[in-house]
Amino acid sequence: MSIFKCKMCGGDLEASDGAAVVECEYCGTKQTVPKGIDENMQNLFNRANTLRIKGEFDKAERLYEKIVQSDETQSEAYWGLILCKYGIEYVDDPTTFKKVPTCHRASYDSIVADDDYKSALANADLTQKAIYEEQAREIDRIQKDSLSLSQKEEKYDVFICYKETDANGQRTQDSVIANDIYYQLTNEGFKVFYAAITLEGKLGSAYEPIIFAALNSAKVMLTIGTRPEYFNAVWVKNEWSRFLKIIQKDRSKLLIPCYRDMDAYELPEEFAHLQAQDMSKIGFINDVVRGIKKVVVKNEPAKTVEAPKAQNNSFDALIKRIYLLLEDGDFNKADELCEQVLNGEPENAEAYICKMLIEFKCHTKDKLFSVKQSITNSKNCNKVLRFGNDEQIAYVKSANDKIQVTLQKIREEEERRRAEERRKAEELKRKQEEERRKAEELKRKQEEEARRESSAGLEFELNKDGKSYTLTKVGSCKEKNIVIDMHKGLPVTSIGGNAFYECSNLTSITIPNSVMSIGESAFSRCSKLTSVTIPNSVTSIGERAFYSCEKLTSIIIPNSVTSIGEKAFEKCSNLTSITIPNSVTSIGDAAFFGCSNLTSVTISNSVMSIGWCAFFLCSNLTNITIPNSVTSIGGRAFNLCKNLTSITIPNSVTSIGVEAFENCSNLTSITIPNSVTSIGNAEFLGCSNLTSVTIPNSVTSIDERAFYLCEKLTSIIIPNSVTSIGRCAFSACSNLTSIYCFDNWDNIVGIKNADIPRKTKIFHYSANKPNKKLFKRYWHYVDGVPTEW
Repeated sequence: MSIFKCKMCGGDLEASDGAAVVECEYCGTKQTVPKGIDENMQNLFNRANTLRIKGEFDKAERLYEKIVQSDETQSEAYWGLILCKYGIEYVDDPTTFKKVPTCHRASYDSIVADDDYKSALANADLTQKAIYEEQAREIDRIQKDSLSLSQKEEKYDVFICYKETDANGQRTQDSVIANDIYYQLTNEGFKVFYAAITLEGKLGSAYEPIIFAALNSAKVMLTIGTRPEYFNAVWVKNEWSRFLKIIQKDRSKLLIPCYRDMDAYELPEEFAHLQAQDMSKIGFINDVVRGIKKVVVKNEPAKTVEAPKAQNNSFDALIKRIYLLLEDGDFNKADELCEQVLNGEPENAEAYICKMLIEFKCHTKDKLFSVKQSITNSKNCNKVLRFGNDEQIAYVKSANDKIQVTLQKIREEEERRRAEERRKAEELKRKQEEERRKAEELKRKQEEEARRESSAGLEFELNKDGKSYTLTKVGSCKEKNIVIDMHKGLPVTSIGGNAFYECSNLTSITIPNSVMSIGESAFSRCSKLTSVTIPNSVTSIGERAFYSCEKLTSIIIPNSVTSIGEKAFEKCSNLTSITIPNSVTSIGDAAFFGCSNLTSVTISNSVMSIGWCAFFLCSNLTNITIPNSVTSIGGRAFNLCKNLTSITIPNSVTSIGVEAFENCSNLTSITIPNSVTSIGNAEFLGCSNLTSVTIPNSVTSIDERAFYLCEKLTSIIIPNSVTSIGRCAFSACSNLTSIYCFDNWDNIVGIKNADIPRKTKIFHYSANKPNKKLFKRYWHYVDGVPTEW
């Protein structure tokens, strides 16, 4: 089974081995798929199809060509080249709701005459060939319609290629620049294709014929961009790449890349041989217009170009008067005289120079060279470039060049200043970090010294081997934090019984990796102890080791521990969770007795027994899973676990102690495994929400008060294996209405004392015919005497 991308909707196609055609479950179209390919080739096909669906036709085309180079018999690769060549996108037909092709790269070349199309047919099987031919006819029809419409379109001199909106749907800076260029070129008399205006009011389906006609008729394309990614945007690249292919056939055409706010080296590689224009340079548009005129008028009748109008000598006196006013700093009066000149001669470039000097508060012409802001956006500057003679234009360009050098120095100086500020800030930060580190080091040394002093208050006893010590007890130590170090150069291997008994100030302790055992009552009644780190070297935790450590909230028992002693964590009332590692084989009696905030317990598969009262009074424990390794559950193990709602008892358990689940008032159901032979004394007493109990055929006795006060228990099946029922086994089961039993009922010892409710019906079945669901007789008990219904 292979997975391919649908060529029409992009969904996943599941194709069985050898299949040439499959149906897409998403768009319902029949799809041709590649045959006899490996996983690498499959990935190439899927990447190519995904790129083509996104409109990345050139990138997809390169991948299809790579496939053809590897295997010249792949018809699907040739067909992919066709789809890219004609820019085929499949869209939903609003009337039929089927996928139909639309063409984004119209061409004068017919698809049926294309060599790649012929190669696709030559390498296809019959089913593939039929689909290719059907789709080719539809693409050819669309082609002819587009060409027919394009012949009716206007001819253009210039095609403006740009990105209209960004990823957020906002208008780009490119579109603003394109708009300005459009109007300037239109004023110069050029016929310009500008999508925002040319395609305004047109249907989307009519775009391609208009664009195709414009690309083929335009002599010049201006490709505008302020970011590298805008030049490579899918539909922008679609236009300029098509124009480059047209240029290959018609060398009279010209593509001019126009960039700003980026480096020329960031332009697409395809523009490397072209003369690009920096839109930030002064006179940019004039240079572009001159370049366009050279191309557009080529091989056409020469246009009549008006000679520059001579300056009217009658305004020379006013111009001189304006310069004198500028020297005196009377800019307002100077501006009034400039307006008088322009009212009489609107294209007087010298007057615009004067207005530019007024704009930038320059007293003389040479002061313009010292201006510290760009003049390229000045309307007066642009008027000089438009109407001025060579000398006037040279003056403005020279001033702009000098200003740009000044601005660059200012930017560099500002950058140096910012870099110096960053350096100083980083140096200050480094010094502060160094001071902080020194302060922490001093604090650490002080704490280390304090720990050494506190260790001096500990008492040790040399072990029999003479190579290690046992910490026996705390002397006069009243420290809150203790680190146990080596004693007299030898490691401490054990913490003796009662070592920290009732150390009421102790909040944390670090036990070294050399310690292998924690003795009986070692930390008993350390009422403020909140943190204990037990290393992986410890193998046993003694009885009452952490008894009544009320502030202890969590503890990690390492995998090295094999036994947890009786009452080890009894009355650790704030302990919330515990994980019993795989190394532990038994949980001692009352190990977690009274851990009232314990909500989560993980018991590993190595544990074989759960001791007496192990989780007694763990009132917040909600559920627990007993692993298959456990063979016995001690008496009162889960007594008074009031929030316990479910428990799973595995088949490995052979005995459950008395009162094991007494007063588990939220327990609703329980299944007793086939390995258990008896239900103990008061085992489910007070389980007031218990509604369902499954008793297996292995059980032979139900002890006294086993189901006492199970108020929601409505029915129960007593298996044929039961031979005795204890006193008050069903006492106060107020909703018990049905008991189902077999032939052994008459012989069950103690049945009359089971205190079965008066309203309970006893359905007596024959064990010989268990599937008939017919009762032999039923009765109820009145004062211990069976009475027929």
